[in-house]
Amino acid sequence: MSLFVLAWIGCATQTNDSADTAGDTAADTADSADSASDEPGVLGLMFSLDLDLIPDMEEAPIGNFRGSIYAEDQATAIGPIDGAVALVDIEVPLDFFTTTDTTGVLWTSDPWPSQKLWVLGCLDSDANDCDKKDPITVPNSNKFLLAPGGETDVTVSLELLNPS
Repeated sequence: MSLFVLAWIGCATQTNDSADTAGDTAADTADSADSASDEPGVLGLMFSLDLDLIPDMEEAPIGNFRGSIYAEDQATAIGPIDGAVALVDIEVPLDFFTTTDTTGVLWTSDPWPSQKLWVLGCLDSDANDCDKKDPITVPNSNKFLLAPGGETDVTVSLELLNPS
């Protein structure tokens, strides 16, 4: 009897594995079809702040996110390359004094071709540009793939304080 149960479980597991594999293949095919599309996409930005930074900030975590969005070839893991040209410069009001959650979508782009993008900037908490102890983005954490068609919503993470 227990041999029969083990055989039945083995068959059930193989059937489920086959179904899962078929589902993965269908998803991969759909992803390939989407990535091959020439349809532009829209980037939606949400924002989050590492709350461990707040005690070391000189001002309250309120202000404007001042940043730029770059195509992949215009920046590296340490920031924009010399002579980089941003796709767009943005300014978005943020208030992490009253919320500790990730914001909703606060900014959306015009339609752009599908591509990898860097979102780089800071929370200017005292309206004097990005200066010492303002929260800043870390390039590696803020590189995103803009998918073709529809809106790609991403979270821009402010994870360090500006050291300069």
